[in-house]
Amino acid sequence: MAAHTSFFFFIFLLTHFLFYSSPTTFASFSPNHIPPTCDDHEKSALLQFKDSFIMDDCDPKFEGWKLDGSDCCWWDGIECDGITGHVISLDLSSSCLSGSINSSSSLFQLLHLRSLNLAHNDFNHSSIPSALGHLLPNLAHLNLSYSGFSGPIPSSISNLSKLSSLDLSRNHDLLLRNPDFKTLLRKLGNLQVLHLDGVDMSSTVPDDILANSSSLLSLSLVDCNLQGEFPTPIFQLPKLEVLFLDSNPNLTGHLPDFHFSTTLRKLDG
Repeated sequence: MAAHTSFFFFIFLLTHFLFYSSPTTFASFSPNHIPPTCDDHEKSALLQFKDSFIMDDCDPKFEGWKLDGSDCCWWDGIECDGITGHVISLDLSSSCLSGSINSSSSLFQLLHLRSLNLAHNDFNHSSIPSALGHLLPNLAHLNLSYSGFSGPIPSSISNLSKLSSLDLSRNHDLLLRNPDFKTLLRKLGNLQVLHLDGVDMSSTVPDDILANSSSLLSLSLVDCNLQGEFPTPIFQLPKLEVLFLDSNPNLTGHLPDFHFSTTLRKLDG
C-alpha cells in the first residue's frame, strides 16, 4: 500500500511541475509540442551576414548553412527560442571571418538576439558598429574579444542595459573614452562579467564602483592604462570572485586586510 501511495504522489508532483512550469519548460516536456522552425527572414539575414565576409573554409560549421529546406535553428552556431523560433544566440567564434561589420549589416535584422559571440575572428582593424547598441536591445551576452576591432568603443554600447557579460578583450587599439569607464559601469548595472583586457581607458577607476557594480562576479582590466589610486571599495563588492589588474604601471594603491568572508577566489594585480 505504501508503494502505491508513493507512486501516485510522484505522479502528482510531476504533473504539478509540468503544469506550473514556464511555457518554454512545459513545451519541452509536452509530447504534442512541435518545435517551431526558423523564421525565413532571419534565415536569409544569417546567410547574408555569412556572405559578407571573406572566408578560407577553415571552419566546417557553414557547410550546413544553405538556402534550401533546412531549418536554420539546426545550423551550427545558432540557437532559436523554443516557442517563437526566433534566433536568440549566434556563436561564430573562431570561424575564420575576415572583413568588417557596418551598421547596415543583416546582423541587425536579428532583433531577438540575446547572445552574440564573434570572438577570435579578424575584423581588420575596423570599428565596432554603433548599431549594436541601437538595434540589438535584448543582448545579454556580447563577446568580441580577440577579433581585430580598433578605435573608440561606440557610446551606444551603454544602451545595452540587459547585458550580464561583456568581453572586448585584446582588440587592436580599442579605446574607451565616451562612454568612459564610470558611465559604462553606471549604465550597465546588470553586468556579472566585464573583461576589457588591453582596452586603453587612460582613466581612473571610479571610487563609487560599489554603488554601480554590485552584480559583478568577474572583472578583468589587464593592461588598460589605468591611472591614479585604485579604490579599495571594489574589494567589498558582494559577489566579486575574480579580479585581474596587472600590467597597469600607473595604478597605485594597496590591498586591504581580507577576512575569511570575502568572495574573491582569484586576484592578480
